[in-house]
Amino acid sequence: MAWLRQLALPTLSQRSRRDLLLEEIETLIRQVRRIEQQLNRQAQHTPTVGQLRTIPGVGIRTAEAVAAFVDDPHRFRHAKAVGSYFGLVPCQDQSGDKNRLGHITREGAPVVRQLVAEAAWQALRRSPTVRAYFERAQRGDPQRKKIALVATAHYLVRVMWAMLKRGTFWEEKMAKAS
Repeated sequence: MAWLRQLALPTLSQRSRRDLLLEEIETLIRQVRRIEQQLNRQAQHTPTVGQLRTIPGVGIRTAEAVAAFVDDPHRFRHAKAVGSYFGLVPCQDQSGDKNRLGHITREGAPVVRQLVAEAAWQALRRSPTVRAYFERAQRGDPQRKKIALVATAHYLVRVMWAMLKRGTFWEEKMAKAS
């Protein structure tokens, strides 16, 4: 931002406005850093956050968000209910013997869906188990990449719920020998 402060502006009012806005941005950045430090300290003392962070690609904010929204994992009867709670299941349009699955329902918190989708991208790069799930969902079709990503995010949410419910940590599944 130093270069922005050095930028020559034609009028005194424009320079003043720029300086005020830059000061406001710097104040906001300091506040965000302070809040992040506080959240990091709090996360160190929260066992569920540490538990979820054992999943490759799941960061501290994703773990916090999922742990906060799931709260008590025993309130969900099964893993599919968690996927539905976060809106990661397809809409269903059924009439007679025809059953059409559409876009995801987008129920629940959009911020968690966004964080889990980003975690799914990161997990694809870091975990052979998640990568294998993604490839199975993609079915070798590059046009199914987004569908496979949402399916992988749904998978991650179900895994997180199961880990929280059972008190377990992430374990990579061993690849089958060919």
